[in-house]
Formats: sequence, structure tokens, C-alpha cells
Amino acid sequence: KVFILPGVGPLASAKSAEWIRNNVAGVHIPDAIIKRLAGAQDQKQEGVNICIDMINEIREIEGASGVHIMAYRQEERIAEIVEKTKVLGNRTPWHPQS
Repeated sequence: KVFILPGVGPLASAKSAEWIRNNVAGVHIPDAIIKRLAGAQDQKQEGVNICIDMINEIREIEGASGVHIMAYRQEERIAEIVEKTKVLGNRTPWHPQS
């Protein structure tokens, strides 16, 4: 038995999604996702919404034991994604002491 930890992240725009799809090995971004981004008034927010939808779908997959949120240059969006997906449940994230 194997457990997986899928990596997901918000896409900034349809253009960046196409670049990632064409240039990053092992990444599959369906045409439907790029069309959804391209048709959005606020592509960055739509990228967050798509990420949230994906996390909620991944939760239903047996063997998926969480998600790795990869928000390169969009780190400020992580809190919204975590809050809206409720991936932490009642847990509090760890923060190092200052």
C-alpha cells in the first residue's frame, strides 16, 4: 500500500499555465483549466479557486494523504486556500519563535 502527497498550487494566469504545461516536465494542465483561467475576469483569483477545487477533489481520493500547497510567488494566497479548504481542521499551524 502506498500513500501519495499530491502537489497543487494556484496558477497566476492562463499564460503562465500554458508556459508551465509546455516547459515543466511531469506537469499536466488540461485545456479546460486554461480555458477557465482565460475566461475569468480576475485570473489570479480564479487560479486560487481552481486550487481550492482541486484540493477538495483530492480529499476524496483513497491513498492521498494530504496536499503540498506550492504557491511560488503567491505565498500570500496560502492562508486563503488553507482556510477555504479547511485542510487543517482544528489544528493550528506551527510557527517558529521569533
